[in-house]
Amino acid sequence: MTATTPIWRRWLILWAWGFAAFTALGLMSAIQNGVNLLRAGQGVDWVTLTGDRLLDNYGYAGFVPAIVLLVRRFPLDRIHWKSSAVILLAATFVFVMLKCEVVERVEALVWPLGAGFASHIFGTMYDMWGIVVVAQAIEFYRRAMERERQAVELRERLTHAQLEALRSQLHPHFLFNTLNGAATLMHTDVPAADRMLTQLSDLLRATLTPGGPQEIPLTDELDLLERYLAIMRMRFRDRLTAVVVVDPAARPGLVPQFLLQPLVENALEHGIEAKPGPGRVEVRVTREDDRLRITITDDGPGPDGAAPTAGGIGMANTRARLAQLYGDEGELTLAAAGPGGGARVTVSLPVRVSGPAA
Repeated sequence: MTATTPIWRRWLILWAWGFAAFTALGLMSAIQNGVNLLRAGQGVDWVTLTGDRLLDNYGYAGFVPAIVLLVRRFPLDRIHWKSSAVILLAATFVFVMLKCEVVERVEALVWPLGAGFASHIFGTMYDMWGIVVVAQAIEFYRRAMERERQAVELRERLTHAQLEALRSQLHPHFLFNTLNGAATLMHTDVPAADRMLTQLSDLLRATLTPGGPQEIPLTDELDLLERYLAIMRMRFRDRLTAVVVVDPAARPGLVPQFLLQPLVENALEHGIEAKPGPGRVEVRVTREDDRLRITITDDGPGPDGAAPTAGGIGMANTRARLAQLYGDEGELTLAAAGPGGGARVTVSLPVRVSGPAA
């Protein structure tokens, strides 16, 4: 049964299982009693004996819903076990009296020859307590599963909140840098600055939607990156060459939203902007079995020759987001691109896909 199963169907299934269980217990009780009578040298009326045992067990079944409700209302937990034990014992005694005085009288009317097999009061009490113990065990299990479900939901909400905080942290940083570039461009090329702000507006509209998914298809993330690169090409003009190479097998994969922009921004800020003359940034995405591999390479001074803050908020934030989303399966490394300089950021993620590609 699942949470979407209708309540009437749940009760129907539970009653069916309960009926089957008490029928099995009744049959086993009849066999046990019959074998004992045969060993004692007495004859056995199997029809009467089986009917008596079944009615006796069905009599117990009538008290099960009340016992389950009482156990749920008065569980034997650490705090309330004393008061709950008193209430359950009192209720059990009442149920035993009802069983002996009412149910067994019905048994005597239906099976007059089998009335002698009716359970003794102490046996009935013992059986009732057995039902209470089983109901209590089921209640403990149900509560443990409920606590586990709530803990999982809490962890998911906490992780989502942390990811939202990390993602929102990137937006002011990115927005400040872009507006600063537009302000600088206003002194030399007002139409270009205007186009830059228009592109920025479109990019912000696509990225600042609250409560959006944490992971999006790589194709959508590449669209966001292309909008950002269009802005940066206006800012750096002929100084910037940006190349994006994507393995077709990698396109259905999911990646964290706003993953590429802060890493490319980091390459521009600490690579291209930190060197005189033109520069090149290359973004390459490949799929290797069950992993997505993303590399962002620039031909700037490299990690050794960059500013002390190289990496900055973009790298730290991205590492934290990868840790939240993928644990040990998400990797981010920063290294020199080669002996001639430059820096290379490598991101490795497990392949996740959605929709028909899955």
